[in-house]
Amino acid sequence: MNLRNVKRSLAAVADKVGVSEATVSRVLNGRPGVSAATRTAVLTALDVLGYERPTKLRGKRARLVGLVLPELNNPIFPALAEVVGGALAQLHFTPVLCASGPNGLSEAEYVTMLLDQHATGVIFAGGNFAEADSSHDHYRLLHERAVPVVLVNASSDDLDFPQVATDDAVAAEQAFGHLRALGHQEIGMWSSAPRTTCPAGYAWPHSWQWPSVLG
Repeated sequence: MNLRNVKRSLAAVADKVGVSEATVSRVLNGRPGVSAATRTAVLTALDVLGYERPTKLRGKRARLVGLVLPELNNPIFPALAEVVGGALAQLHFTPVLCASGPNGLSEAEYVTMLLDQHATGVIFAGGNFAEADSSHDHYRLLHERAVPVVLVNASSDDLDFPQVATDDAVAAEQAFGHLRALGHQEIGMWSSAPRTTCPAGYAWPHSWQWPSVLG
């Protein structure tokens, strides 16, 4: 790599992490004076941007991506794990399934484990981020370490992470329309998660008669 490309790489990593090029250089050369959190963030940025780590640092490169799920009993989560895991493997990442469930580790414990293993990123599906009264400290820790995170099918106002979600309003409208087309007149809705809400600003169309809403 010529000098111009080296400078471009340093600048890209520094911009990704929000530090100076000098700090990136110190990390890559194994020099002191850089905090553990910043060092981890720089190395993670190298992975995310597709740059090779220096030879002496390659042993620390795990290319692990945690897929944190709330359970495996709901068939949607194993199906999601299969699709996401396959996509990650095609990109030469190693997916790590973390099912938090009532008898498993908590999300926070999984995050600690993934950070200890120098995970390249974490994907959360239907986790604590969807619940306003749950602790978000482990998400903030990932943000501080500059570990890439994606939230699936829920969001939180205080978590500045990329989100992938279905359009709940459109999905509800399609489900309601399908049941009406089958001739059903009294249609109820049951929600097992009372702490979740409908999309902001959404209201049922006035043309619908919603005789029974449960949950």
